[in-house]
Amino acid sequence: MIQKEPGIMIGFITKLLGFIFNFVFDIIHDNITVANSLGISIVVITIIVRILIWPLSIKQVKNSLAMQHIQPELKKLQKKYPDKNDIESQKKLNFEIQKLYAENNIHPAGGCLLAFIQLPIFMALNQLLARSYCYISDIGDIYRNLAEKIMSVPNYVGIMKPIAIPKVPPNMTIDLRIIEDMQKVINKFTSTDWANLLAGLDLSVRPEITNLLIRKESIENFFGIDLIDQCGLHFPGVMIPILSVITTFLSSYFMNKMMPIEDEGAKAQQKIFLIIMPLMMGGFSLALSSGVGVYWITSSIIQLIQQFFANKYRKKLQEENNNAR
Repeated sequence: MIQKEPGIMIGFITKLLGFIFNFVFDIIHDNITVANSLGISIVVITIIVRILIWPLSIKQVKNSLAMQHIQPELKKLQKKYPDKNDIESQKKLNFEIQKLYAENNIHPAGGCLLAFIQLPIFMALNQLLARSYCYISDIGDIYRNLAEKIMSVPNYVGIMKPIAIPKVPPNMTIDLRIIEDMQKVINKFTSTDWANLLAGLDLSVRPEITNLLIRKESIENFFGIDLIDQCGLHFPGVMIPILSVITTFLSSYFMNKMMPIEDEGAKAQQKIFLIIMPLMMGGFSLALSSGVGVYWITSSIIQLIQQFFANKYRKKLQEENNNAR
């Protein structure tokens, strides 16, 4: 189905990400390789994002260490108000906990900050890849040329209509005589759709359209996977959700090892999260553009590498804290 325009916030982030993406894509496409250039661009963008948010990762490590350090004090406060569920007692307890956090420079929501930052990027990237021709100039040129070649055929509307109608949502109007609408439709074409269209078009335009499709596929495919479409459950696309599950599990597992929790209730929640989060990311990878899955897999791998160095930093901070006592 043709996607609607994103909302104001995600639309703004998508445009900003699209500007950066187009810049990176041009360098890779024009100077390194045409084949797999979209996939390589996603990997490069992911590396850039992870480098930019690295200081936040370090801050998260500091925050987690500080939380571990004050656990004895928190337990003392909780024992101070045993079985007191009245509003006044809860207010006093919360006040003392907040005071303890402030004295130790702790931000309770610090562990969620990375996720909050990643989520809009995740959503914007899906919008960008679903309509890559709008944001990446070289891909846009190919789509415009394809639309123009199809529209040069006298009876093209009659040929296009039965293929295009299933792609259009009920509350959307598409005019196949407008080039922008034509681009929206062919953006959702499968290989079967293209075969059906070519079979109905004049022989004179088939070679040019075929050459454009070869260029398009060379750019948009990454190791045989169409990055702008859903990966599906067939090989090699199915490797995207599988790798998303594996890399998310490993990243979460080693993060938990690095930041052990003493509270039994929190430990149980951590174990549940360790199972649910990878399965969620596998589900997202199936539902969204395959390129989003490539972003997430790359991000998780980089996070594993960063965790290795963050763990060294954590040990150094612990030694400094022990020496200071």
